Amino acid sequence: MRIYNWKKKKKGAESMNQVLHVKTLTIDDLSSLEAMETGIEDDYVVRIFKRLVTSKSHRLFGLFQDDRMLSVAGYSLFGKKQFAMLGRLRSDQRFIGKGHATYLLTAVINDLKASSHIRWLGANTHIGNLPARRVLAKIGLEQGPVSHYLTLKRPDFLTGHTKGHAWTAVNTLREKRHLLQSLKTNALGTFPYECYYPFPYDDAFFTNDYLEDSSFYISPDHQRFVIIKNDTKKHDYSHVKYFWDDHYHQPGFFETLLHHWDQNPGNTGCWIDFSPRGFKNIPDLTPYDVQEPWILYGQWVKTSN
Repeated sequence: MRIYNWKKKKKGAESMNQVLHVKTLTIDDLSSLEAMETGIEDDYVVRIFKRLVTSKSHRLFGLFQDDRMLSVAGYSLFGKKQFAMLGRLRSDQRFIGKGHATYLLTAVINDLKASSHIRWLGANTHIGNLPARRVLAKIGLEQGPVSHYLTLKRPDFLTGHTKGHAWTAVNTLREKRHLLQSLKTNALGTFPYECYYPFPYDDAFFTNDYLEDSSFYISPDHQRFVIIKNDTKKHDYSHVKYFWDDHYHQPGFFETLLHHWDQNPGNTGCWIDFSPRGFKNIPDLTPYDVQEPWILYGQWVKTSN
């Protein structure tokens, strides 16, 4: 599907009109993607290209000049397909600085806004990725919360936490939904639906299937709860969703995480989303693998009725 044609005039003696166009990618475009010089070794987009272009929840778009692909980007749909996360942006390094990424993402956003069911769209990137952040600002996305992604891999080095018994498992969908709906504060400012995929806190994400696949644990005083859901992002993780900054002060919090990990020994660790304040409260980072902070950009397209 061609979204836009953009006539661009070359300078010099060989001046001529060149048309850039954006289209939805199909399996036939794999060779064009592989021909791009992105500087990314072992690009996962190439590895899972077939799945991305044949899925109902993912779409990829390419910016072309004639038959040459200059940039690629796409989106994934979540929350009953009402929330779109932009991503997989990469450009041919031989043609950077020409506004290709901005042009392509503008076309992708226009495609999303034409849909009747999209309520929110956004993108998540490293806080230090200034080129990407400039592009996201140019296309009208608002800067949102910063998240620190840490993976607890060496629990033997944990210090400074309040020890206690593992929390009680919550088993029924009714109880799980009640806990989510009763949440009064959320230090994260988002709902970390999956690893790398934080979204606005919204009922659209709390489907029966999602709750069934998530383990809920509630503290002895019933003032705190934690959600742990197994997730795979190249490796398997116990993805921890905790909405307060007092991880180290809640008795039994870390014992609960380790209990879940013991029940899922194939996981490489416990992925925990921390707010900036929660991150500062960590007394020692030795037990964790630490990533550069990420920042969420977003825009509401329409609100639910």
